[in-house]
Amino acid sequence: MIKFFRNTRKQLFTENKFTKYLFYAIGEIILVVIGILIALQINNWNNQRLEKEDENKSYRNIKRQIEDDRKELTDVKAFNNYFSATYKHANKIIRAQDFTKSDSLALIAMGLSQYSDFNSSGNIYETLVNSGNLKLLKNDEITSLIQQLENTYIFANKLETIHWEIIINELSPALRGVVNFDAFKAVKPERLYEVEMQNIFVESIYLTSAKDSVYSKAIREIDTIINLINTELGAVKD
Repeated sequence: MIKFFRNTRKQLFTENKFTKYLFYAIGEIILVVIGILIALQINNWNNQRLEKEDENKSYRNIKRQIEDDRKELTDVKAFNNYFSATYKHANKIIRAQDFTKSDSLALIAMGLSQYSDFNSSGNIYETLVNSGNLKLLKNDEITSLIQQLENTYIFANKLETIHWEIIINELSPALRGVVNFDAFKAVKPERLYEVEMQNIFVESIYLTSAKDSVYSKAIREIDTIINLINTELGAVKD
């Protein structure tokens, strides 16, 4: 093809057909430019395709992580709510000063040492920033919600830390010498009905209620993010 164009130029030039040669040269330049533009466009399309593949890969990775988080959140939420219900029952026993249920109260008091502890699958937003993959995600709403979700995780973990501090600093001293942990019996049952012990139950009720709200908030945020990611992926599920 190149040889054909070269021969044509030579023939026109030698035949002194300068005008035709000029038009031909211009046409050849236009063809070359068009060829370059087409090559650039193909390369641009290919780059966009690769970027979209990387973006979708990041979305799928995020989706897998937050789906794992959702499962754990559901489990710890159920665990938290179970103990919250028992604390409310214990508070009713104390209010009623029902000493016939001192052993049940002792068991529930021992259960105060159990608390829900959520562990996320990783710091998604921070990882995206550090890896440079954040710029791959074109949907700003998703990235904003991921950052918001991690802030919700942080708040949940703060509440869990407070819960642990209550167990160490308040519960342990209150139960020392009051409950026999080996026999699951109250050694000094009257102490379980005192205001100090009731206050620990009340604190735990409020704390577990706050944790439930935060866990629920995180689950809602995860569901929103998953729906947006599914839209980005063309509603194709993994």
